[in-house]
Amino acid sequence: MPKAKAKSTTRKTGKKEDLKIEKELAKEMKDLTKEMRRLKKLDFMHVFAKPWKFMLFAFVKGLMVGLGSVIGATILVALVIYILSKVTVVPVVGDFVENVTTQIESAFGGTENQ
Repeated sequence: MPKAKAKSTTRKTGKKEDLKIEKELAKEMKDLTKEMRRLKKLDFMHVFAKPWKFMLFAFVKGLMVGLGSVIGATILVALVIYILSKVTVVPVVGDFVENVTTQIESAFGGTENQ
């Protein structure tokens, strides 16, 4: 019984194709090197290289996020209270809103009278 020959899985290419592939790879490597040099020159990379500068940047960013959240929540709550103060016609919600608005007015009005 004759043995079957194993087929080669490697692809045979010509020398011209090999040179073409090598040139493409060389071009890609040059482009990659150029991009890496450009990234190294960016300012944010220098910030991460200095820990104190990075911590200061993170702290200021946190302050801005916190301040923005407080201002946004204040505006949102004021808008909701204003809208609810106009809805006194609805029986169940109207009584609740009226109680809330009188408490708010007494809280702010009580400090001015004293």
